[in-house]
Amino acid sequence: MSLDRSALAIPETIRLPRSSRPAWRQRLVDAERGVMQGIRGDSAFFVYFFLSSATVAACVVLGISLIQWTIVILALTLVLSAEMFNQVLKALLLGFGRPVDDAARAALRIAVAAVFVAITGSVIVIGLILGQAAVDMFGGG
Repeated sequence: MSLDRSALAIPETIRLPRSSRPAWRQRLVDAERGVMQGIRGDSAFFVYFFLSSATVAACVVLGISLIQWTIVILALTLVLSAEMFNQVLKALLLGFGRPVDDAARAALRIAVAAVFVAITGSVIVIGLILGQAAVDMFGGG
């Protein structure tokens, strides 16, 4: 199966105007707009941000170490990244038409499973870190 690149090209009528910004700055603008579209696109992000705020507050109260902060931040960003990639796949499949075939449904299920795996791993890691910090603070160890 060969890929027709002309089918993937943006038609001239809807092509975005060329920006006068430097490439690095345009990339930052695109990243910000992408995050905003991702947040607006799925209400799950509000849950993630609420739970992330609660996690950060618990970390501040328990006074975790720098290496623990690093691990917590990596765990939280892993979940957000997995959810964004899930949204990308969903948008692409829906953009090509209603995903009615089994391959498209399987791809969406795998993407949701990937988010679930990321969430599960992050909850375990953050739970261990906060549990250890709580024992150290309240257990006198």
